[in-house]
Amino acid sequence: MKSSHLRYPRLCILGGGQLGWMMILDGSKLPISFSVYADKEDPACRIAPCFKENYKKEIEECDVVTFEFEHVDDEPLMLANELDKLKPGLDVIKLKRARHLEKEYLRREGFPTPRFVTVEGGDEALRTLRDEFNGVGVIKRSEGGYDGRGQFFIKGDLSSYNFLKEEKGYFVVEEYVNYDYEASIIAVRSEREFKTYQPTFNYNEKGILVYNYGPFGNEEMIKVAEDLTQKLGYVGTMGIEFFVKEGKVLINEFSPRVHNTGHYTLDAAEVSQFEQHVRAVLNLDLGPTKVLVYAGTVNLLGISEPPLNLVKLGNLYWYGKREAKKRRKMGHINVIGDDLNEVREKIDNVMQILYPNGPDL
Repeated sequence: MKSSHLRYPRLCILGGGQLGWMMILDGSKLPISFSVYADKEDPACRIAPCFKENYKKEIEECDVVTFEFEHVDDEPLMLANELDKLKPGLDVIKLKRARHLEKEYLRREGFPTPRFVTVEGGDEALRTLRDEFNGVGVIKRSEGGYDGRGQFFIKGDLSSYNFLKEEKGYFVVEEYVNYDYEASIIAVRSEREFKTYQPTFNYNEKGILVYNYGPFGNEEMIKVAEDLTQKLGYVGTMGIEFFVKEGKVLINEFSPRVHNTGHYTLDAAEVSQFEQHVRAVLNLDLGPTKVLVYAGTVNLLGISEPPLNLVKLGNLYWYGKREAKKRRKMGHINVIGDDLNEVREKIDNVMQILYPNGPDL
């Protein structure tokens, strides 16, 4: 018998957090290899070789470079872009690193968004909220914000936010949307195909996802996802978050990567969002996005040790992070059911175990 010496594709992931960890866990079913630009203590480095100092050699030798988070180091990101190996591309990262650019792009391209104004300086942001939004709305720092960071929900008590007057840089001042519910969709696009999973309902507190469940149908979200990924020339998995009011959707934000609201696909779909991302960036055929059962995800936020009796309710994913901090995502649990009521009941039981007094956020 002849031995085979096929060289499998090598995918380099910038960032070693839980999203990279799950990308490797699920992508390792395919005949490919992974390496990770991250610190050795990060979750992804438990299951794949990691590097930092020798990043130039590593990136030069890999076939494709992707990322699990927008705020990764610039040097390897720029090198991957120069070598034409970065997927998704650099343009979409630039949009996500500056919230006002993301918002202005969406408005310029005709996508439905809440009413907003871009300003420079915290003093101008407060004045704009007072004069143009009657003191009620959301002030968002343009840079450095995710999971609710850098966002201030203000309902007339402007004097409590005078500390913003000294801040420089861009801000987004946005109307307060009294939505019926929040939802999101996971989309995936390769160079040849586009697919979506069905949307999910989301429950957020203070800008961070606590749990979500689904699926439910919404053709408008699917159309927005297809248009957005096409206009961006996007390759990979993307999460898009919406506010829904009287049946109409408004884009809150998009994330150019695998997304927290798609974690349920690990247990409920034929092919998960993580494997789809790997397939897309390596230009492989996309898998089916059919969801086989109703499902949901509950995040473990700021919890140093997971209660092991959770496993009676679903599949536990513990990220193995070094330190639990307030609001930090330490893991999640996926639950499945025959209908949304069963899923909701399991989510309620999980919440009682994890947060008997409510999440401390």
